[in-house]
Amino acid sequence: MALKGSYVYKGITLSDAYVKVTNVSYSTNEYTNNQLKTAAVYNSDGSIKTEAVYENVVIKQNQGNYTAKIWKDKAHRDTVGKYEDQFALISGSFVMGVGATAKNPVIQAYTAMKAEDKWKDYTDA
Repeated sequence: MALKGSYVYKGITLSDAYVKVTNVSYSTNEYTNNQLKTAAVYNSDGSIKTEAVYENVVIKQNQGNYTAKIWKDKAHRDTVGKYEDQFALISGSFVMGVGATAKNPVIQAYTAMKAEDKWKDYTDA
């Protein structure tokens, strides 16, 4: 799995760039956030009729991070000894699904990339 498209970097255009995710990592963070449940109610004179009610809500964040390499084209990438001869190295992050029905993390990374404007015109390679 990879992406193919026109990549521009510092004035250099690779018209048939080959972009392959080479690493995906995952981290999770949970914290408690005190949120307003019911707003305060006021009397006509401005005094409080009913106090505001707050509740603690546990917020869970699942973050995926990816690294991808960009080669001039697939043929260059597939040439023996050229795997480490990439043109550029990029990285990004996305909200990672972790449930029983979540897709493979690499597929989630590509889906997140293609949702960004700079990768939207790339095709699956």
